[in-house]
Amino acid sequence: SPRRMASLSLLLALPLASAVSVTPITSVPQLNEKIRSDGGAVGFLSQANYESVQSVLPKEPMLTVSIFTHAEDVEASVRNGSLLAGLFSSCPTNDDGAFNLFGAGLVTPRASFFKPSTNASDPMDSMDLRIAWDAAIVQAISEGDYEALESKYWASNKFDSVGAFTCSISTTNFAFPSAANATGLLKKVLETKTLTVAALGPSNWGYQGNYQVANPTGLWPEYMMNIFDKFNAAYGGDINLVRKFESSSASVMNLIANDEADLTEPYWTVSAFHEGVARTQTFDYSCTVLGTESCFFTSSLADGGVSDDNEDESFPRWAIALIVVLSLLAIGGIIFTCVLISSEKAGKPLFYSTLNSSDKGVGKHDSVASIDMKAGVNA
Repeated sequence: SPRRMASLSLLLALPLASAVSVTPITSVPQLNEKIRSDGGAVGFLSQANYESVQSVLPKEPMLTVSIFTHAEDVEASVRNGSLLAGLFSSCPTNDDGAFNLFGAGLVTPRASFFKPSTNASDPMDSMDLRIAWDAAIVQAISEGDYEALESKYWASNKFDSVGAFTCSISTTNFAFPSAANATGLLKKVLETKTLTVAALGPSNWGYQGNYQVANPTGLWPEYMMNIFDKFNAAYGGDINLVRKFESSSASVMNLIANDEADLTEPYWTVSAFHEGVARTQTFDYSCTVLGTESCFFTSSLADGGVSDDNEDESFPRWAIALIVVLSLLAIGGIIFTCVLISSEKAGKPLFYSTLNSSDKGVGKHDSVASIDMKAGVNA
């Protein structure tokens, strides 16, 4: 019957309609709901990046924490569906609209870390070096280096940060210790003409920093050189910067703890941990250089990110929508045809007036006219 056919058609249409009704993940609550219901992996560029946002995410084992070395690998894994989401300290470039971008709701301050100062007479004490580095940071911010970098990378990559500075931007209050009276690590740096910086990698984080080239490029290498240039100029301009790389955050921190490096890069996350203990309780740290609201990103595909391995072969949403519309039109045509056939069989055609009107007031003359007209149409 037409009614049965309509019901069957609607049942066939429901799976197609659902293909475009899945809600994409565009917020932390939606991401957490998905992880709690189905589990899922989120990609990070370091353990510290995870630790900086762990308070807003479900705990393991519901959540799988995946650490990557390169930013493009995280992005590719979100695109192909092997990761539910990724997290960077700022949002990735999204010119093709492949990602849903949303903030973590937390501001993460960044700073350089030092071995804790315990005794000014210790030849490896960090106090004077930290004071000098603070002076260089404040001078760089005061002279507009931070603002210029943020404007540059906002224009090119939509990098957005917060001026979360723990030191007042006053060069009068943050002066460089004199070279003649320098102690500890600062004295060593001035004597050896070398500042050894502990760094993660060498990694390629896209516009934020490519440390796999001879002269690292990107936001963080540029910011580091701005600060170092102020430090170097204050002490004669003949100091060399040497990076020492390690593959994990813990190993980098151990370089400064074991006197193998003088300080870390300034991109270091203040709110993270070292071997289960808060970094701020284990090490000294500089004035913060900026703050970032870490950015989650998920696939913008309707199914939340599960796609073919090759994104170019994935089925676009507009094509799914077109198929649904055409399918519904075809179903409507089938239903209409069934109704038309059923009406014909019942002797009640939709588009044909019966010869004998049910109105008893129709006269003989009118009936003949109707017959003559029918004959004329069929001629």
